[in-house]
Amino acid sequence: MKVAVIGPSDIDTVARAAGVGAGLIREAAAETGRLLAAAGHELVVCPDRGVAVIAAAAYKEAGGRRLRGLIPTAGDAAAGSPGRVQRNRPLCDEVLEDLTWYEQHSRLVRLADAMICIGMSCGTVCEIAWTKWTKRIPVLVIRGLCSPVPAEIGAETDIRYADSPAAAVAALEGSG
Repeated sequence: MKVAVIGPSDIDTVARAAGVGAGLIREAAAETGRLLAAAGHELVVCPDRGVAVIAAAAYKEAGGRRLRGLIPTAGDAAAGSPGRVQRNRPLCDEVLEDLTWYEQHSRLVRLADAMICIGMSCGTVCEIAWTKWTKRIPVLVIRGLCSPVPAEIGAETDIRYADSPAAAVAALEGSG
């Protein structure tokens, strides 16, 4: 199964806003990467920074077999993002570059069979929203690392909650 790990790039800022310890988000991202590798899943990320890069590094360290990285090459990006995705490119077994920063959200959804959400941010909300229009896949949100997804968004997407990264990865078995 191809699993996208989504969450904030700027972990410290969004963790403060959510009243969550940034270390908890970082630990959950690393644990998720390791668990996905151990379960034999493929990983899909945009390796900019934050949750995606932490999960990707842990995935590769744990022997993950296939990591697809989205490396946008055009369009508006956050300051430093183009350089960061290029620096993190070596984490990826396959790189997709034929996309813009705007398109990376929908492409991530199209490539994945499921997503695990570790914390919330503007980009994370975009990726969840794209599951309504691109491909309705399950989005497993780790409880306690962000505010709940608004009911209005949940009504049009397949949001599921898990109490831990281990519970989220275990839930993937029933969603593919």
